[in-house]
Amino acid sequence: MVQIFIASISGFLSLHFFNILPPYWYLLLPISVGVIIFIVCRNVIVICFSLAILWVVFDANQYINNIDSIPKNRTNITIDVSVSTLFNENIPVENFEVKVLNLHSANVDFVFPIRLMVMWKDPPQLKQGQVWRLPVRISRIVGRVNQAGFDGEQYALSRGIHGRAVVNSGNVIPIRISSSTSLRQQWLDQITPLLKNRDNQSYLTALTFGLRDGLKAQDWVYLRDSGLAHLLAISGLHIGLAMLMGWWLGYVLRLCLPQTHYWLWLPLLSGLAFALGYAWLAGFSLPTLRALLMCLIVGILRITAIYWLPWQVVLVTVGICLLWQPFVSYSAGFWLSFGAVIIFLALMMTDDTPDLVALPWYHRGYQKIKYLCKLQGYLLLLMLPMQWWWFGGVSLAAPLTNLVAVPWVSIITVPLVLIGVITSWWPWLSSWCWLLADLSLNPILNVAAWSHGAWMMLPAAITSWLVIGAITIVVWPLLPLRFFRWLYCSVIFIVVSWRWENNHHQQPQWTLSVLDVGHGLAILIEKQQRVFIYDTGNSWNENSIAKSVITPILAYKGITAVDGVILSHADSDHAGGSEYLIQRYQPIAKYSSDQRAEFSECVIGQAWQWQGLDFVVKWPPKVTARATNSDSCVIRVQTIGGQGPSILLTGDIDAKSELVMLMQTQAWQADIIIVPHHGSNTSSTQTLLSAIQPSLAVASIGHFNPWELPSQMVKKRYQDNHIAWLSTQDSGQITITMTEDDYSFKRQRNYSQQWYRPKWLTKQ
Repeated sequence: MVQIFIASISGFLSLHFFNILPPYWYLLLPISVGVIIFIVCRNVIVICFSLAILWVVFDANQYINNIDSIPKNRTNITIDVSVSTLFNENIPVENFEVKVLNLHSANVDFVFPIRLMVMWKDPPQLKQGQVWRLPVRISRIVGRVNQAGFDGEQYALSRGIHGRAVVNSGNVIPIRISSSTSLRQQWLDQITPLLKNRDNQSYLTALTFGLRDGLKAQDWVYLRDSGLAHLLAISGLHIGLAMLMGWWLGYVLRLCLPQTHYWLWLPLLSGLAFALGYAWLAGFSLPTLRALLMCLIVGILRITAIYWLPWQVVLVTVGICLLWQPFVSYSAGFWLSFGAVIIFLALMMTDDTPDLVALPWYHRGYQKIKYLCKLQGYLLLLMLPMQWWWFGGVSLAAPLTNLVAVPWVSIITVPLVLIGVITSWWPWLSSWCWLLADLSLNPILNVAAWSHGAWMMLPAAITSWLVIGAITIVVWPLLPLRFFRWLYCSVIFIVVSWRWENNHHQQPQWTLSVLDVGHGLAILIEKQQRVFIYDTGNSWNENSIAKSVITPILAYKGITAVDGVILSHADSDHAGGSEYLIQRYQPIAKYSSDQRAEFSECVIGQAWQWQGLDFVVKWPPKVTARATNSDSCVIRVQTIGGQGPSILLTGDIDAKSELVMLMQTQAWQADIIIVPHHGSNTSSTQTLLSAIQPSLAVASIGHFNPWELPSQMVKKRYQDNHIAWLSTQDSGQITITMTEDDYSFKRQRNYSQQWYRPKWLTKQ
């Protein structure tokens, strides 16, 4: 059995290594070899591994086929959908998931079933389970692809979402076909009035139903910094507590019933029912599904009197999760959830704590606290690689906060929440439970707020050290230093030599990165771990490109300070994130072509030097109260002395300003040009291209932008002038590396190519 599940899990996870999906006939060879090995040697490893690959490739092809049935360009259609998202009537939500039931269009033919993320501005009161006929503008999902930051395409895959739709506000009115709601939605509606006046109602709703829409941006910051995000959502620990409560209830009932063998398994069955019910309330999220499967497996083993080791239970649970949901391994929850369980089991199996029975009570208490501290320390150190991979950092306060919060929430808050749910049809009793649960969260949230600032971002350069540290912690007890000192010396020598070689490898002179920010512009000019930023992208609600894209990339690079910021003009898609960026990094040098407090003027004749680079301002002639497209700050950047490639940063300058700018008698040639105004018809005149004579043009463009940029006429103009064309629309982040006499570029979408990335983008 162990061989079967190890081979199957390896096959399921092999999907992460596919850039393209292999044809089915490619898989016939390993399957045939596996069958032969099974017949000859009675070994199932190869055949299980091959069949697992076949299973995930089949699922992946189904997912891609569903996506391919959606038109490449935004298309207006009418669809019947079933609402999948749970709604809290007190929390307005404009984005929700649906399952498409029917299609009313002769031009589109879906491959069912298909799931969409729908955006509906100012929707009516929606409920899970309702069926609506919606006029929508549907499109495929194209996410931003950068070195770091949120990956929308991977997130959609992990949730099984195939496309995106926006409800039209035209002549066709959305129609509610069915008003029936799911039982889970009805239960939430029953409890919502009881939570309406509670201070921590958002947290209580998250603990009960896994619904986190009510948590604000600051709440997430506190949970991240304290390392408590796993606790204030329905986790495997809570499912275990639900099963324990159910077991005790079943045990009490068994004592009250006739003592016959019919009721022997009542406590276990009652516990499983409670665990199943709580997991259902949470929508069978991954942590709850993992815990529920483990509870079910343990229950079956108990009933059948079969003994398995704990690690065998975990192994089977991982295998079943991947078999049931092959794409679940693309979510952070899978790795963090099972990683924590595996670390806990490994520590438990290697525990050398003395027998506590014969010790005095204070010694027993000391040993238990010591064990908990040891567990938190191991979790912090061994989870570091996974925490960095998914979140780019780690909470330094997590061991201490979890030491206090885990037992508190487990013993006090979760039981009160469960009782409040069960007694929701007795409002007077349920209200008291919710009141006590609300009060019990106050000290935990105070601890979370106290931990603000404890989050430490980790650069990519430290990845190898994290992995080496985690391996050392695991290997150290198995290979003691006194017996394997030469092995450790050899490893240290190899690592130090490798790091020395990397540090002394010739570094590029400087790099320019045009970030994938959708419609907008954000450029990083980097040299020797220092950075100058040209434009900061857009902002919306409580978020911005500076926060969601620029900051993660800087952390990934290990850059903790920004030397300077240039704002080409005042439009939000170029300067929207400036306030956040300046507040976070406090750059000393700040330039703008409009009047801003503490900013230097970005006007013709202005020049400065930074890290051996010359920045020369080519436009505008004067600052204005609010700089528009025509006032964009145009800057030429090149190594001091005119050596190496040069770049012209153009903002959103228009055709009229281009012509006036070129009337000046000065050097205009540049090897690389950032395409003005995202490739619109208002700029990139032939006069400009003839004067600049670039060999490469880079456009920052968002896919499915409402202006249908870039203009095909403008793009053709660049190509007719033998200028290579790159755009973030097709390539994701574009990083240009400058050497002494040449440059090279890397397209992030091609570099991080996975089978689920839209292949049609790179063919445009």
